[in-house]
Amino acid sequence: MNASTVFSSLAELGKREPGPVLLAIGMFDGVHRGHRAVLDLAVNEGKAHDGLVAALTFPEHPAKSLRPGKEPPLLMDPSTKSEALLACGVDCVVMKPFDESLSEVPPGEFPSYLKKKIPGMVGICVGENFHFGKDREGDADFLKEIGSEKGLGICVADGVLEGGKPVSSSRIREALAGGEIKSVNRMLGFSYRGDGLVVSGNRLGREIGFPTLNLPWSPEARPAFGVYLVKASFPDGKTVHGVANYGVRPTVEDDGVEPLFEVHLLGQEDYSARQPGDRLYLDLLSFLRPEKKFESLDALKSQIARDKAEAVRLAPGI
Repeated sequence: MNASTVFSSLAELGKREPGPVLLAIGMFDGVHRGHRAVLDLAVNEGKAHDGLVAALTFPEHPAKSLRPGKEPPLLMDPSTKSEALLACGVDCVVMKPFDESLSEVPPGEFPSYLKKKIPGMVGICVGENFHFGKDREGDADFLKEIGSEKGLGICVADGVLEGGKPVSSSRIREALAGGEIKSVNRMLGFSYRGDGLVVSGNRLGREIGFPTLNLPWSPEARPAFGVYLVKASFPDGKTVHGVANYGVRPTVEDDGVEPLFEVHLLGQEDYSARQPGDRLYLDLLSFLRPEKKFESLDALKSQIARDKAEAVRLAPGI
């Protein structure tokens, strides 16, 4: 049973799926290792019940509704998160906007609220730090108690540790902003990725001997501005390591420009084969140095040469 569908409401799922439903609930921002512990538990329970596994999440952080202006920046947009959740083995995603009606549900009525929307729901899977209901008064232990009273199986996944501390989206955001990309990747369980369409540049890179592919990238939770060892992937299946500056190019640009990746590919890459409008995926592997403003183009060129040499040293197989 595999719907592989994204729904916008619980009721929509309930109408479409009359059979047993296991519901994994969480913000799931980043779909990191801790989230995957919840999702793995849900998928296993779904198999045991011969049922459909759905992930209930939100396109925006609930804090945007509860504490406007104080919500954290997101690691993933809704589309990317849906794809990542489906890749973890759930059958469908409910991307429900978080609204006042949900925030006002008393904790003791939360399972009944879900069951009314999804009559076939037989179980709920959450993480150990899960909170729910009005004023977030309900926790995982309380969910176990009231869920069993409703005949629901409640699964609570243990937290996943990295460096002796629980993996969390907030830790990942902090590490990402600090340039700690290796720590970010360990907590995610995969390499942090940016993607989009290549755009035309000012061709300055070609003039100084380091041609680049330019990729605008401005997610809510941005990586630290600086130079990275990256792995570039293209829709034709080719992958190649590169050295990329992410930021606002202070040596050659005025203030106020949007951040982008300038990617210099390592090896004998034919840049003419990559055109503006082509899709490019970038996995960030190592942080080499912060972005800085240089006093001259010659100084910039010398530093890029050193960055390239360091990237070559670090890149496997080069």
